[in-house]
Amino acid sequence: MKKNNILIIKHGALGDIVLSGAAIKAIRNFHKKDNIYCLTTKTYCELMEESPWFDEVIVDEKPKWNNISGWLCLRSTLQKLNFSRIYDLQTSNRSNLYFYLFFFMKSVQWSGIAYGCTFRHNNSLRKKMHTYDRQKDQLSACGLKNISPPDWKWLLDKNKKPNIVKDKYALIISGSAAHRKNKIWPKESYAELVKVLKNLGISSVFIGLEGEKTIIDEIISNSEDSSIKKSINLVGKTSFKDIAFLAKSAQFVIGNDTGPIHLAASCEAKVVVLFGAGSDPKLCAPIGENVTIMYKEDIKNILVNDVLDQIKKFL
Repeated sequence: MKKNNILIIKHGALGDIVLSGAAIKAIRNFHKKDNIYCLTTKTYCELMEESPWFDEVIVDEKPKWNNISGWLCLRSTLQKLNFSRIYDLQTSNRSNLYFYLFFFMKSVQWSGIAYGCTFRHNNSLRKKMHTYDRQKDQLSACGLKNISPPDWKWLLDKNKKPNIVKDKYALIISGSAAHRKNKIWPKESYAELVKVLKNLGISSVFIGLEGEKTIIDEIISNSEDSSIKKSINLVGKTSFKDIAFLAKSAQFVIGNDTGPIHLAASCEAKVVVLFGAGSDPKLCAPIGENVTIMYKEDIKNILVNDVLDQIKKFL
């Protein structure tokens, strides 16, 4: 029996990819006998290749508008695979354009928001729905039901390295997009929290993207407090597998609304997420069995003592 080729489009970012894990797994289960392809960016190619969901991963170089050869190459790559159905989980202007340029008036079934597609998600409330609920609603039109929350625990089985941290520790994810200040808890608050944790016998391990190194350095390296200077700085040094393993092995994870904390939550780590007006937890909060959300419109108004009250539930 001939297998159908199915495509899932998901470019990023990490938090969105983690939440989309629920929809991706459901699609895999729905198309058990088919070939599932993923179109994603280079950043997440390895993560998708290691997942149990895809037969093949295609890297989207996301050609600029004037890169004609790039567009022609992408079209050739996608059209020659003769997809019978495409699930657009990115639902962006770019992915909509792919529908019109590459698949409009063709026999392929398309699930997304592009006008004219087979299974158009036209729920007027979609922009007010959490990512998980929105994608569940989108897929229901294609016959996919009973979609479980995102589960990335398979990453824990992929990491065979011993934990480099021997003491009890908290995993701290203090970075976020630099231009979105109202998503970032102040570095002074993180420094105060680290000192209190040290007095409780808990070390601090910082992780984050290479671009967040400056923020972490301001907390650790520039501090005159020895307890803070003893924190472990793994910024820019962790793979996705490392993040999952460090999170699951930690006493708890605390941080801003950013991709790695979504990954931690989906691996059953004990997580406290700090939200400000920069993002709405009703739309994008991490999903997990042990997730605590703390919100203040001005994130600076989340007090260290209040954070400690939440953390103590995990100790």
